[in-house]
Amino acid sequence: MSVKLAMPVALIAVLAFSACNDDDATSGSDDPTSEATTEATTSDSPTETTSTAESTESSPAAPGEALSGDVTAPGTELAIGDTAVLPLTYGTEGTATVEVKVVGISEGTSADLKAAEVDDAADYTPFYIKVEMKILEVGPGGFGSYTPGSDFDGLTGNTKAGSLIVFGDFAPCDDGGFEYDAKAGDTAPGCVPALATKGSTVDGVQFSGGPDDAGYDQFDGKPVVWK
Repeated sequence: MSVKLAMPVALIAVLAFSACNDDDATSGSDDPTSEATTEATTSDSPTETTSTAESTESSPAAPGEALSGDVTAPGTELAIGDTAVLPLTYGTEGTATVEVKVVGISEGTSADLKAAEVDDAADYTPFYIKVEMKILEVGPGGFGSYTPGSDFDGLTGNTKAGSLIVFGDFAPCDDGGFEYDAKAGDTAPGCVPALATKGSTVDGVQFSGGPDDAGYDQFDGKPVVWK
């Protein structure tokens, strides 16, 4: 099913939309997919997690690499409300070690999508993932202008939920994030919107960002998950 866009209120691209309603859905869904413009697409990758909350040490940083110190291990599963320590990146050289707490997931309404003039809005329910972030360490390449939407996704069971990329104001879920040239000690809220088909629920969050070799990638690594 397509979800068309309209731009006057907020330009919203609907990405990686999973039409699977089964919480135990696995990869290989036959639902229609598309790239990041106007249609709902399907996530093919269930998240693998472990139940431990171990941390792993990253090496001293060069620009664009992970920073020193303990970070939450790939594959760790946490509860909503728990805090992870994660290596975040910005651009090609910006890095920071950041505490990230998933505060909660709230359910929106189809009216939120209608207000943004999303076609077929009545078929979907938006969910809003609220996070709180605190920078512990900034790498030599600096860090700033970071928002969590590129690294965090909603989950429906073990399957990645649909995503909304918002350019402009979207009042129900202000993306927040850090200002340019953020420094250690800075804090910021964030919000990541996610989509589910009617009758489904976004009940988890995954982090699959960080440097390429950090091990959190959803395809060749293991994201950190909050459930």
